[in-house]
Amino acid sequence: MTDSFPTRRKRSAAAGLTAAGALAMLSGCDGTPDQQQFGPPTEVSAFKTVDECVASGAFAKVTCENAAKEAANTDGKAAPRFEEKSLCEDQFGSGQCLARNEGGQSFFVPLLTGFMIGRLLNGSGYRYNGLYQNRRDGSWYTPSGAWLYGGGYGGRGYNYQVGSRAVTAPITTQRIQTRSSVVSRGGFGGRVSARSSGGWGGGRSFGG
Repeated sequence: MTDSFPTRRKRSAAAGLTAAGALAMLSGCDGTPDQQQFGPPTEVSAFKTVDECVASGAFAKVTCENAAKEAANTDGKAAPRFEEKSLCEDQFGSGQCLARNEGGQSFFVPLLTGFMIGRLLNGSGYRYNGLYQNRRDGSWYTPSGAWLYGGGYGGRGYNYQVGSRAVTAPITTQRIQTRSSVVSRGGFGGRVSARSSGGWGGGRSFGG
């Protein structure tokens, strides 16, 4: 079994991603990621479980296991943090947020719902990250709020596009988000979308 991002596709990948990203950015109702914040689009794969990843045939079992393990290990630091449980649940769903305490600070985080596999831009290997799911339309966001869009990219249901910095940026501890900070951005991730109006303060969001 070989890993994804086949060699035969490498030559056209950059052009294809750029073109697809440009089309998406022109579609106002799609609410694609802000390239100024997360950079130009790049291809990633997203899965809910190791078994789902292995069944895709795109990655070796060890890659799937490493991705899931890394997402779980960094979840405590990388998961979006919210000052209020209601603010977290409004975006991730009732019963989908847990209370945590760190350094004397109490906050709430959404449940980890999957993991992302992306190739580093220099081609030196893979980068893994956890994913968190929008309660309204099932879209996935990274811990930093980068939205995975264009589901099924390249004819594969598990392939998406996301701002490249969501793949290359190091995992960092997330700041605790207040109601005012979330509202000012238009929801977690700051994505405004006609398809999800009324949710997340009008935003869309499954690290960066």
